[in-house]
Parts: sequence; structure tokens; C-alpha cells
Amino acid sequence: MSDRPHTPPADLVTPAATGNAAAFSAGTDNVFARVAGRYDRLCDIFSLFVHRIWKSRMAARIAALRAGTILDVASGTGHIPLRVQRIMRKRPGAAAPEKLLVTDLCPEMLAIARENLGDSDPWLEYAIMDAHRLDSVESGSVDLYSISFAMKICDRGPVLREAMRVLKPGGVFFCLEAARIPNGFLHAAYLKYMDWCLPVIGRIAANGDPAAYGYLLHGIHEFPSQTRFADELASHGFEDVRFENMTLGIVALHTARKPHGSRPAENP
Repeated sequence: MSDRPHTPPADLVTPAATGNAAAFSAGTDNVFARVAGRYDRLCDIFSLFVHRIWKSRMAARIAALRAGTILDVASGTGHIPLRVQRIMRKRPGAAAPEKLLVTDLCPEMLAIARENLGDSDPWLEYAIMDAHRLDSVESGSVDLYSISFAMKICDRGPVLREAMRVLKPGGVFFCLEAARIPNGFLHAAYLKYMDWCLPVIGRIAANGDPAAYGYLLHGIHEFPSQTRFADELASHGFEDVRFENMTLGIVALHTARKPHGSRPAENP
């Protein structure tokens, strides 16, 4: 884990060139609609169930901040909101958020998230949203923004600009995503293993749909390292940028904060 804020290079003064690590386009491939009913099983199989530990850690960090308005972007079937909800229910008298907005671009995924979370908690809301353009979210209205394992399939520049826009000054950003094992030999061995096992497992688990594992594999290879992504966050104006490696650095939990003196930006 990074014990102190990440310090970007001194010459990093403009937003870094950021892209779509998985080369995914929701406009040309409805893969998530096709696999929505199998998505939770795919997560278990591809990660050997370890994703549950990673997401529980992230949810615990989110719940501990007691944020008023939480925006979970690209929620999928609701893994992070569901874990936050469970934490709230296990803590008698715990202060629930004023609002936890569960969002996704794919209606089929969001429908499953709603089934998983239910409608009994008045602070839960659901909405179809595109992480690249959060038109229905007012500037400077969100205390905490979270995204898990979706940044690799997004165009990072627009997503980070929107995250900065919707956050209140002092608001917190969370991102759980694929990372790089610091030990180069171990990371190369891990990639070789993933190159071999993901297509084999994916063909079985995804009923032969290559996109279901192809985007994941491409994103694992191409998503920037922890320090490079931290630099991207800093270049977009975030401060107090930190990351925590999990499972040797296979994934990392990035956190950052919108500066307190920031003026709310207008919707583009």
C-alpha cells in the first residue's frame, strides 16, 4: 500500500493521454447485455472468488467515510452497493448515506442489481447512466464517487473529467481496477497464465462468447500501472492520490480527493 500521497512528476501539468485499455465500445458490442445473467458467475470463475475480498475491502472503505451522497458508476450487478448495504444493515444505528445512486449503461445489468439490492432502503436509487457523460448528475453534488473493474473498458479521460465535475470540493474518488504486480518476473508469469487460462475458462463459462473474456484479457494487459494511473488522476486535478495493492498487486484500489478550493464545473 502507498503510505503517503502519490507525487506526480514535476512536468505533469496537463491531463495525461488516457484511453480505453480494453478497446471496448458499448455502442458496437452489447456483450454485457448478453452475459448479464452469468456475470456474477464469470467474476467468481475468472478471479477464483478473490474478487469478493477485493470488493469487500473497497466497500468497507466507502462505508467508513459516512458520505452523504454516493455515486457508484458502472455498477454492473451491484457488487459494491450490495456490500455497502450489508455493512449498513450489520451496524445497528449506523448512519446510512443520504443517497447511494446505483448506475450502469446496460439496462440488463442494472435490472439484476436492483433484484440483488431491492427497494426497501429509501437511500438507494437506480439510474441508467453513461460514465462518460453523467448528464443527470449536477456538478458538485456528490460526496463520494466509486467505480470498480470498469475503468479498463472506459475512455479514461472523459470519465475522470466527469468524476471531477460531479464531486463536491473535498469529495472522494474510489477506483478498484487491474494493476501491475511490482515484481516484473511475477507479473510476466501472471500475464502468461491469464493468456492461457482466460480463453479456456471463458469459452466454457461464457457459452463460447469470446468478447466476454477478450475485453477482460486485453484490459489486464493494457491498463496502466498503479503509478501511471495515479499520475493520470493527478493530471486531472485530483489531490491526495493514493493506491493500495491487493493480492501482490494484481489489482489496486486507488483513492483521491477533489481539492477543497475547486469551483463546480458546468455540464459540458
